[in-house]
Amino acid sequence: MNGFWRNWLNAVCSVVVLFGLVMAGAALPATEWPARLLLEWQNGGPLAIDRAARIAFGVLGGVMCGWGVTLFAAFQAAERIAGDARGIWRWLLASILFWFAVDSTLSVATGFALNAVMNVGFLVALALPLFATGVLNGRPAK
Repeated sequence: MNGFWRNWLNAVCSVVVLFGLVMAGAALPATEWPARLLLEWQNGGPLAIDRAARIAFGVLGGVMCGWGVTLFAAFQAAERIAGDARGIWRWLLASILFWFAVDSTLSVATGFALNAVMNVGFLVALALPLFATGVLNGRPAK
C-alpha cells in the first residue's frame, strides 16, 4: 500500500478515535456539548440526555475509540505480513461492512437516518483504500 493510502487509513482511524472521544464526552454534563451539537443536528432539535443515555454514550465512545485503534493496528499488521495477507484484508472489510449494516439499519429504524448517511462517509473512507490498492486480491501492500 503506497504512502497516500496508508496515510489515508491512519487519518480515518484517527477520526474514528476522535469521534469516539466526542461520544464518550456525552457521558458527563461538563463535556457533553460536542456530542449534543452533533446529536441535536441529527435529531432536528433538542435531545434529552438522561442517565441511561450517558451510560450508553460512555460505552459507545469507548468502543469507538477502541475500534479506531484496533483498525489502525490491524491495518499496520496486515501491511507488514510477508506473503499473501488478503484473508486478513478481507476480514477487515467484513468487519467494516458488518458495522455499517448494523449501525445504519438501526439508525434508520430509530429515526436517526442522518447517522446512516454519515456512516456512508466512514464506509467509503475505510473501504476505498482496500479496493483501490488491490490488497483484497492478494496484491502486496506497498
